[in-house]
Amino acid sequence: MHLTYEERHAMQDRRIADMAKAKVLTPSPETESTTSVQNDSKTVVEKIEESTSGQGVISPPDRKLSRAEYIQYFKDYAIENMVKHKVPASITLAQGIFESGDGNSKLAKTANNHFGIKTYGGWTGPYVIHSDDRPDDRFRKYDSVLDSYMDHALFLKNNRRYAALFELKITDYKGWAIGLKKAGYATNREYHRRIIKLIEENNLMQYDKIGMKRIRALEN
Repeated sequence: MHLTYEERHAMQDRRIADMAKAKVLTPSPETESTTSVQNDSKTVVEKIEESTSGQGVISPPDRKLSRAEYIQYFKDYAIENMVKHKVPASITLAQGIFESGDGNSKLAKTANNHFGIKTYGGWTGPYVIHSDDRPDDRFRKYDSVLDSYMDHALFLKNNRRYAALFELKITDYKGWAIGLKKAGYATNREYHRRIIKLIEENNLMQYDKIGMKRIRALEN
C-alpha cells in the first residue's frame, strides 16, 4: 500500500498518540537477547528500511550519514514526488545527495534544506542566513526533510523557467539534469554531469522504474 503525504502525516500522528497512551513493557532477558542477536545480523540499510516502513516524517540519526543510508532514508519521498508531481525520483535523490552532502551539510542539519533552495519566489516562511553566492544569502528553512522534498517538487513544477523539463520523458534523467543546468538551478558548470554521475553510480534509475509502475497503476 502506497500512502500519500497527508496519510503518512496522519499515520505518524496516530503512532505518536498510541505510544503516549500505551504502557511501556519491559522485555524478558531472553527475548531481549534474541532480538539483539537478530538486529545485529541485519545491515544498516536493512535496519533503516525496517525503521522507516510506513512512517510519515522521517528523522535520521544525529550523526554523519553514508550515501547508502541517505538513499535508503529518503528514496520513498523521491518516489512519492515522482508519482504526485512528475519529477523523476532519480533526479530528486541525486540533487538531494549533491546539494546536502548526503544530508550532512550545515544547511541540511540546521534548516532541513536538502536542495539549496533560497527564499526567492515569494517565500514567506522562516529562513537561515548561509554563505553561498553571497555571504548573506537567505535559504528556506523547513520543519522536516519531508517538507524540503515536497517544496523541491513544487519549486520546479510552479517555476516557469523549469517548464521545459516537464515536456521531457519522466525517465529521461540525462535530459532533466541538462535542463536543470540550462535553467540556472546551480552555478556549477559541471552540475549536470555531477547529477548524471550520481544517478548512474548509485543506480538511482531503479527508483524511476518504481515510480513509473505506480503512475501506470493509478492510470489504469
